[in-house]
Amino acid sequence: MKKTVRIFSLFLTLALLAAVLSGCTLFRRNAPGAAVTVTQTAAPTQAVIPTPVQTQAPVSTPVPAATPVSTPMPTATPAPTPVPTPTPTPTPAPTPVATPVPTPAQTASNLPRVTKSPTGETVPVGGKCQFVTRYENANWAEWHFVSPDNSRDIDYTVAEKEFPTMKIVNGYAKDMTLENIPEALNGWKVYCRFSNNYGSVNTDKASITVTGGTGNAAGTTTAANTAGLPKVTKSPTGETVNAGGSAWFVAKHQNAIWAVWHFVSPDGTRDLSYSDAAAVFQGLKIIGGDQSTLQLQNIPNDLNGWKVYCAFRNNAGSVNTDAAMITVSGAPAPQNTTSAQSQPSGTLIVAQNTSSGYTGSYVESVAGRGVMDITGSPALYKVHVRWSGSAYAYAEWDFSGTFSDTGILSYNDAVMTYYDMSNNTSQVVFRNGSGTLAYIDSGLYGVYWTEFRSDASADNTFFQKQ
Repeated sequence: MKKTVRIFSLFLTLALLAAVLSGCTLFRRNAPGAAVTVTQTAAPTQAVIPTPVQTQAPVSTPVPAATPVSTPMPTATPAPTPVPTPTPTPTPAPTPVATPVPTPAQTASNLPRVTKSPTGETVPVGGKCQFVTRYENANWAEWHFVSPDNSRDIDYTVAEKEFPTMKIVNGYAKDMTLENIPEALNGWKVYCRFSNNYGSVNTDKASITVTGGTGNAAGTTTAANTAGLPKVTKSPTGETVNAGGSAWFVAKHQNAIWAVWHFVSPDGTRDLSYSDAAAVFQGLKIIGGDQSTLQLQNIPNDLNGWKVYCAFRNNAGSVNTDAAMITVSGAPAPQNTTSAQSQPSGTLIVAQNTSSGYTGSYVESVAGRGVMDITGSPALYKVHVRWSGSAYAYAEWDFSGTFSDTGILSYNDAVMTYYDMSNNTSQVVFRNGSGTLAYIDSGLYGVYWTEFRSDASADNTFFQKQ
């Protein structure tokens, strides 16, 4: 028992000592019944030993390491690509050019041959007729119409405009039919031109006689005109202009369907439709040639003294206005041509006496295949014609003669030779051929060449002076 008390006392003493040392709360005894207050005694403040402030080493701003610049590796220069040396192209041997050879226009063996010419026909006004031909060795055909005085030679396409009430059937074939023939066609002639690659030949001409008319074959207005014909209510009036100037011609009508303006030469021997006039007077501009009002621009001196009129037409026929004179200020006086009746058959127009100026070079005006050279003097002119038709063949004519006071050269000594260069041969086709040259010096300078042969290729062929 005593041992237990001593152990307990020792334990209590140690506890108290520990409390003092550790600053623990001491227990106090209060008055009886009072609450026990525990007072916490603050532990003795221990001296705080200041923590030595360590001087912080200055933070060095890191210098970024320099980006190493890599020294570029030198690029190896590529070895130059070897340029292949072009293989020289051998120059081909020049192809031999064959000497061009114009058309063998008149070789009997190559030209078309007419075996039947048309015959004349007599028909009533408004009637119908057919013209029949036959040929050998031709590729195409074309019908032509020739005026009663031989001053005009027009193909069927122009005739359709000249005679609009007439129907032309097969103007491009060997047999042609005319329907609703007008009185104005009385006295005209027709022929067919057959052609191939070597040239052309013409049939003989066949006359057309129209019966039962009113005597107004020329289409002019007469008392016999019926009410069915067009009626002219205003004719054009003459105009005076400067060379290169313009003029207007006005006509009025009733009951007309078509209008065609015509040009008449100062002496009345030539009557040209507006389309023909445009070809004769180069540079002249024609506006409204198929209308009631005609305008001419860039009028040349050569038109001085010519007249114009308008032909009005319908299904009943045609009437003409009065003609109006064209006067070109300062132009030379118009030269008179000989009358058509005194011209050799087939010539179109001849000139006033032109004793000089015939010599020179002339070129066929349609295709340019023929070239004519006139040399010499008024005592004797020599004419050489070369006509080309292909690259390997041509024909030549040689003849001579003198020009008359009216500008016509007649000849009867022509020699025609055909050359075939494909086999280097030549052949005289004929000798002592005859024909005419008719020189014109009004409107279009040149010559019309006509051969007096049934198979002539030159029939009123125009060559323009160069």
